[in-house]
Amino acid sequence: MRYTVNLLRASDDCVDWARRREAEGWDALSVADHLYTGSNAYPHVWVSATAMAMATTRPTISTAFVNNLFRSPVEVAQAALQLHQISGGRFELGLGAGWADREVLGAGLEYPEPRDRAGRYIEAVEIVRTLLHEGACTFDGDYYDIDVPMIGPMSDAPPPLIGSVGGTRTTRHVTPWLDRVEIKAQSAATRGGSLDIGVMAGIGDDHLLEMIDRVRDVRPDIEISMFTLFSVGDDPVTTSVGDAMRSGGGLFRRFFGEPGHVAEGMAWLESIGITHASLSPMTPASIEALAPHVVGT
Repeated sequence: MRYTVNLLRASDDCVDWARRREAEGWDALSVADHLYTGSNAYPHVWVSATAMAMATTRPTISTAFVNNLFRSPVEVAQAALQLHQISGGRFELGLGAGWADREVLGAGLEYPEPRDRAGRYIEAVEIVRTLLHEGACTFDGDYYDIDVPMIGPMSDAPPPLIGSVGGTRTTRHVTPWLDRVEIKAQSAATRGGSLDIGVMAGIGDDHLLEMIDRVRDVRPDIEISMFTLFSVGDDPVTTSVGDAMRSGGGLFRRFFGEPGHVAEGMAWLESIGITHASLSPMTPASIEALAPHVVGT
């Protein structure tokens, strides 16, 4: 199992954060692409990822996930190619459809209906993939009309493209263009544009297993990662969310509590065919507390 840990707070010094995560031995470091959710402000995805790349030498640098509602796929591809060069070939591009409606609308942008949001994402993934591998793209779709004759800096080994999928439609149409699929099993808990803990608690193991099967039906050999909210310790947040997850009896009960318990949950993911875990902590101390129990195991 390979692990990616996600930078989620603008209050964290991204350079110091990245150096501490590298010292702990994590495989990959990523940064989320939000303005804010709830009461939390986020760092800028491209500025922070670049700073993290320049502050480290070993871990992969990634985005979790670039928000397709914020950015043109052409800009995304150009930024990814540049960051891949700056990082010495250590960058992986994570691209997602976008889900938090309040921040999108608050920025003066359109938040499409689910059908259109998925359609835009499906087209954007194809455009980005083409630009990363061919350095040019002509595309006439329902949502994008693209004519880019050149883009760079190109390399013989473009950055891998990771896509976040939740629904049947995006899984079917996005997976063929990807180097790795990231399953977002809690998609049903974010359909209102914010995280619903009650809905998340009721999401069962069968849902994740069905999502894996859907991906395998499209690409039997593709690597699969899972976006995992987690929290380690006995603090009020970990305790309250963990109690809710356990009372619901669902999938996410495995990822809240003592570090050994969460490590067992990660081992279970590996046992069902997940090769990468993308870890987003609900409490800042969780990453450091979990590291000795999963890094290098």
